[in-house]
Amino acid sequence: MTINVADKKRFLNWLVSHESFSRREVSWILNYLTNHETILKNVHFVEIADKTPRGICVQTTTIEGEAMSLFLEGKVFTDSDQIFHEIRLNWKNPLYLECRFNRSWENEFFLAVLEDNPYHRWNETLDADVVSKVEEYFFKEDVEMKIADLYRQIDQALENDNHELFLQLSAEVNQLLEKKALVTE
Repeated sequence: MTINVADKKRFLNWLVSHESFSRREVSWILNYLTNHETILKNVHFVEIADKTPRGICVQTTTIEGEAMSLFLEGKVFTDSDQIFHEIRLNWKNPLYLECRFNRSWENEFFLAVLEDNPYHRWNETLDADVVSKVEEYFFKEDVEMKIADLYRQIDQALENDNHELFLQLSAEVNQLLEKKALVTE
């Protein structure tokens, strides 16, 4: 998915004008990106930029940590001149930019430019407990659907006066109800 350069500019302009950074060089570099569309075309806004081959993380004063870090093939650099020259000299290469600020997920400009990090996909790094809860939820939903379908079939068997089918379907419902009870305990 290609993000529109105008949306990237809009977000960066918003970020520089509404957030503060502990180092003024952060604003300078963000403004530099905004004013150079050819570079900005290769900028991808992601999370977890340190997992990319060439990433930068900028943080506002509300977030603890280094204001700006460059991650280059597993090495970390914080010198703003070095970061600027890396951007300027390698402008044709993809640059993954992580912007950390409070309530970022509530910001429409940020959400408009945010992309999935191809080097660290969020759905591949879910907590095991979360995965377990999601799987349990889908299992319960599946059982509920099967039970509802069996009840419908039971009603049909009663209407057709099919005693044998009624007993078979009732046994299946009872088995599913037992499974459901085991999972919810």
